[in-house]
Amino acid sequence: MRTIYRIAALMLCAYSTTSIAGQTGEPQYFIEGLSCIGEPYGLKLPATLPELLAMSPVQSEQELQVEQWDGYTATRKTIRFKGLVVGLVTYSNDSKRYSLTSVEIRSSSWASLSPFRVGQSIAEVRQKLGGAGEDDSYLRSVYSGENESVHFETRAGRVSAVIYECYTG
Repeated sequence: MRTIYRIAALMLCAYSTTSIAGQTGEPQYFIEGLSCIGEPYGLKLPATLPELLAMSPVQSEQELQVEQWDGYTATRKTIRFKGLVVGLVTYSNDSKRYSLTSVEIRSSSWASLSPFRVGQSIAEVRQKLGGAGEDDSYLRSVYSGENESVHFETRAGRVSAVIYECYTG
């Protein structure tokens, strides 16, 4: 019976270690200047929330969390467009302001938003990433700046998704 408990304990430890390392244990590389907004790796999004919402018909909007602050509320939302999911925070005291939490691009029709495009070859993305991407044959790594990151999903040697994770403070 002790042997069964030891085996179960070892299996639990192995499972825990895998979970902590991440689903596939992707390495993470630091890239100076990488951020969600701005050159050379960031997104080019409209400056105001009304302009962002006017980019394309909104398929759905989901309110995730409302935080009460001194005199205003901050609301975390997910906005879905066809081929684009935007995570953001809106502010009750400034209807034009938003902060990005994440962006997931899954359609080539959004190519103007990012220097990385759905449909782009893995080789092209690796070239844009420079030295950090040279050993990442399948683009499975996470590329991070000071507080923000980008990673990719690929299929048949091409990018199928570009995913940014953004810092909101």
